[in-house]
Amino acid sequence: MVRSDVERNYVLWVDLPPTYDPEGDQTHPLYLCFDAMWTYGTVVDTVRLLAPTKDLPKAIVVGVAHDEASYRDVIQLRAMDFTTTAVDAPALTGVRVPGEQLGGAEAFRVWTQKEVIPFLKARYRISESTFIGHSFSALFGVHVLFESPQMFDHYLLASPSVWWDDQVMFRREQERYDSGERLKAHVFMSKGELETDELSPHQEFYDQLASRDYDDLQLHWQIFPKETHLSVTPVALSHGLRTLHATQ
Repeated sequence: MVRSDVERNYVLWVDLPPTYDPEGDQTHPLYLCFDAMWTYGTVVDTVRLLAPTKDLPKAIVVGVAHDEASYRDVIQLRAMDFTTTAVDAPALTGVRVPGEQLGGAEAFRVWTQKEVIPFLKARYRISESTFIGHSFSALFGVHVLFESPQMFDHYLLASPSVWWDDQVMFRREQERYDSGERLKAHVFMSKGELETDELSPHQEFYDQLASRDYDDLQLHWQIFPKETHLSVTPVALSHGLRTLHATQ
C-alpha cells in the first residue's frame, strides 16, 4: 500500500485461520500488529498455538510493515510514523532523523483509519479488532486511544514510549480528562520488571490513567519479572492477548 501524503510504501502481512472459508459467513477477530517486524510473527505463533485449545479465538492476524529491506531504515521510519510530536529523539533510541521529520502519529492514524482498516474489512469477515503495539508503536496506540478510541475494540500496549517529548502523553491525558470526554475502551498495558531507566515511566502513566475512573474504560496492568524492554515483547503479547481475548 502507498501513502500518498508521505510517498512511502507499506505491506500488509496476513495470516488467516486454517479453517477460514472465503465463501463462508463466519467472522473472526482482527489482530492488527504495528511494528510488524517484531510483533507479527509472535502473534501468529501465539494464535496458532492457543486457538486449538480455545485459550484464544481463531483470528485474522495482520502486520502493518514498512516496505524496506533495511532494519536501520525501519528504525527511522517507525519513529517518523509513531511519535506524537516533532522533537529530536534521544541518541540511545537509534533514531537519527531530525526532529522536524518526526511526530507523524496523527497522519498515520488517519491513514490507518481511512485506508488500512476499510481495505481489510472489504476483504475479510471481521467481527472486532485489536490494536497491538510495543514501544514506539504502543505510543502510537496511546495516541489512537486518546484521539479515536472507537477505532479498535481492544488495545494491547506493551511498554509504550510515554517518555516521549518530556512525557507529553501524560499532559494529553490530563487535557482529555479535563475535557470531560468519555473514554470507552478495553486496554492491556504492561512493562518488564527490568525497565527502570528514564525511558520507563510506564507504571506512572498507568497509575495516572487508572486514577481517573473513566466509566467505560476497562484497564489491565502487568509487570513481567526479569524482562527487559526488548525481551518482554513475546511474553507481553501472549499474556496481553489472553487477557483481552480469553475464550474460557
